[in-house]
Amino acid sequence: MSIIFGIRESPGASVSEQELRDLALPTERYAADGLAVYSHGRVGMGFQPYHTHQRSRLETGPLADQRGSLVAFDGRLDNYEELCRELRTDGELSDTAIILASYLRWGRECFSHFIGDWALALWSGAEQVLYLARDHAGTRSLYFNDQDGTLVWSTYLDSFFIGVRPRELDEQYVACYLAASPVRELTPYKGIRSVPPAHYLMFAQHSQSQAAHWQWMSNRTVQYQSDREYEEHFFALFEKAVERRDQPGAPILAQLSGGMDSTSIVCMSDYIRRSRNNSPELLDTVSFFDDSEPNWNEKPFFTLVEARRGKTGFHIETSFRDRSFHPHNPARGSYFLPGVDSATVEREQRIMAELGGAEYRCVLSGVGGDELLGGVPTATPELGDYLVAGRLSALLKKSLEWSLIDRTPIIHILFETARSVVDLYSPMSTPDEAMPPWMSEKLRQACARLTREDTLIRGRFGVRPSSVGSSRAWWSVMETLPHLYPGSLSRPEYRYPLLDRDLVDFLLSVPREQILRPGYKRSLMRRSLRGIVPREILDRRRKGYQIRGPLAAMQQSYTEIDTLLTGSRIAASGLIDMSKARQALELTGRGHEAKWWRPLMRAINLELWIRGNESILAVH
Repeated sequence: MSIIFGIRESPGASVSEQELRDLALPTERYAADGLAVYSHGRVGMGFQPYHTHQRSRLETGPLADQRGSLVAFDGRLDNYEELCRELRTDGELSDTAIILASYLRWGRECFSHFIGDWALALWSGAEQVLYLARDHAGTRSLYFNDQDGTLVWSTYLDSFFIGVRPRELDEQYVACYLAASPVRELTPYKGIRSVPPAHYLMFAQHSQSQAAHWQWMSNRTVQYQSDREYEEHFFALFEKAVERRDQPGAPILAQLSGGMDSTSIVCMSDYIRRSRNNSPELLDTVSFFDDSEPNWNEKPFFTLVEARRGKTGFHIETSFRDRSFHPHNPARGSYFLPGVDSATVEREQRIMAELGGAEYRCVLSGVGGDELLGGVPTATPELGDYLVAGRLSALLKKSLEWSLIDRTPIIHILFETARSVVDLYSPMSTPDEAMPPWMSEKLRQACARLTREDTLIRGRFGVRPSSVGSSRAWWSVMETLPHLYPGSLSRPEYRYPLLDRDLVDFLLSVPREQILRPGYKRSLMRRSLRGIVPREILDRRRKGYQIRGPLAAMQQSYTEIDTLLTGSRIAASGLIDMSKARQALELTGRGHEAKWWRPLMRAINLELWIRGNESILAVH
């Protein structure tokens, strides 16, 4: 993806082009297609292009109009033709020009009109207001820091570490990270925040506010007469979602895991390309595997897909056991978020070598399928709808069907449905027993408070339970998108067909019984893609997952981890109780108990990351 950045100063001050060029230095290696900067008075913006589709070459940099508005844009507007018709403008306009025209037409309501993958900064000279916005799914990152009247923003965190003293560690982020709670707009650095997906932020001179431009929780329902109509609609939207992200203009690499989501994307791309050309060039794919992990044996499945499509992809063996449990060396690579160690750079180098040095600018990812398409076989959302609507006969009938499939007493299903509905409409909370026992009381209170104040997924009366549940699943996806955790050596543009806005709007509106049926998870997807996706993939009972590798790595490296925790920086700062953490490590490392291995790994990751970033991070 391209990189946007900028500065807004206080009234009376000005931004120079040299300041903008300096701001571009940390990220110039990730956008090889040039640099454009523009400054006017107290506002300046920069653009580092990274061309990934044909229309991206229309972008020349920040664009100003005669009213004093200025826009920098990173992304792709999929509905640019429709926008041009509504605006009665030339269809050959760049997306940035379309955004300027849209703002002139609709004001701040323009953001809801943009369908695609994007992030932008827009300065309104008339209002003297800066807008920062991200698309509905947050497929582009965008961070900002407002300090002493100077507001700085950028696509990447790298831009905030130019000639500044070490940043203070944000304890709210630490609390959420250690408890595996959503971090939302928080970053590890106090004062630096992320623009939330589906929102725009408004920065006036003495105020900051935010508003949603897309709704993830609604009561809108798509009703058809037959299954066939739902299947045809899903197929058409999924085909469009893949086509939008599989355009000429830059080399594309598709992830192929052998699961239903990535396989469906690759097979749909093949279907589209073959419908246009009898001898098309099919997508290149990359598949990761670990033969030592019994629960992650994906090789038979992705090789089956390769055989059916007639093209072998890259196979890269990777294992959690490759971890080093030593801090990374910042001289070899910069990593601004936890989850790295001294072997991270070597893993990046090995993957690049396995890909033969090819520069793939785009990666197609299947993230989102489990959450949106019924990958988790639970009946409570659908049954909750019947309960709230007072459809008791339908509730009893469906509960009986699920009871027979799951071999669960019907009274238990009804009780769980009622409990789930109450939970959905109650204030969110993180039970104290769900937090790792080694978290300090200060962090526990911070995590509990942030959870209570989280309004994004709080159920609203009048909204059906399945919609509330789907919105919670949606925001859980927003925490896991791989582009949010960029590498140091290369940063390709990630594309997520299953998060396409038109497709998501449809999936959030169809009756739950279309998505998931008793004994038949992912019902709509399986029915719709028969004939496109191999039957062996559609009929898989479950997807592979990793557990043996992480546990084995912790057990094999017990001594190293214990040494690491002995001089822990986060313990010295009073953020964790080291005696309790080491007790959990003892139980896990000796193979006696695995209950806390995931939170323990987070504590280890945070410790490693802090030690590798002591030159830019202040931990008190």
